[in-house]
Amino acid sequence: MLKQNLTQKLVKPFIVDNTGKEVPWQPLQKTLNECRVALVTTAGVHLKNQAPFDVKAKKGDASFREVSAKAPLEDYLITHTHYDHTDADKDINCVFPITRLEELVQSGFIKGISATNYGFMGFILNALHETLIANAGKVARELLKQETDIVLLTPG
Repeated sequence: MLKQNLTQKLVKPFIVDNTGKEVPWQPLQKTLNECRVALVTTAGVHLKNQAPFDVKAKKGDASFREVSAKAPLEDYLITHTHYDHTDADKDINCVFPITRLEELVQSGFIKGISATNYGFMGFILNALHETLIANAGKVARELLKQETDIVLLTPG
């Protein structure tokens, strides 16, 4: 009881857009071992067989890439020029911890990983925010279809 009251005090609703509408805090209703987890990254992660993010676009690239949880690690690639991803190029788990999630599934700590995870570039100027918000909504709806319970957002 004390923990829940403290959480409610510390975690305040946040504003999602210019309408001023707030998203209320929603505590997790399941135990972690009953939850499917997805990764969503703004680190520019995609698969080698997918089009890279447009790093030359002056306003950024608000598109996203679908990333299969079953893709071999050597198929991951990062296209981003606004952070140093040298270490992540050596081990994608620095920004897209797919192997760590697989370990959590194997240990029974979580139920599973969403079949499709998502990569964004993360460098987006104001002119593309509406596109980004629309694409984030598409991703959220797809994650709901996959019965995703938790989304782990990782930055670049």
